[in-house]
Amino acid sequence: MHLARVLGRLVSTVKQETLAAIPLQWIQPITASGDPAGRPIVAVDRIGSGPGDVVVYITSREAAMTLDDPFAAVDAGIVAKVDWCNLRQERTLDA
Repeated sequence: MHLARVLGRLVSTVKQETLAAIPLQWIQPITASGDPAGRPIVAVDRIGSGPGDVVVYITSREAAMTLDDPFAAVDAGIVAKVDWCNLRQERTLDA
C-alpha cells in the first residue's frame, strides 16, 4: 500500500467495458511527510475521493480486486482516505 494526494479526476470518452462506470483519478504518490515521490499516475476510485484528498492506493494485480471484474485492466486502485498520519510523534497529513 502506498500514499498519494488526489490531483483531480481523469475523464476518458472511451474506456474498457469493465471500467465504464468507474471514476478515474490522477494521483501524486507521496511520502509519509507529504513530499512528492515519483510521477503522478492514474488510479480507479471506488471510494469517492476528490482533489486534495490524501489516499491509500494499491498496485499490480490487487488493484483489479477493487472492482467487480477482477480481470479488468487496472494498475492502481484507491482503497482508503487518510484522515491523519502519526509520524515520529507528530500528526501530519491532516485532511
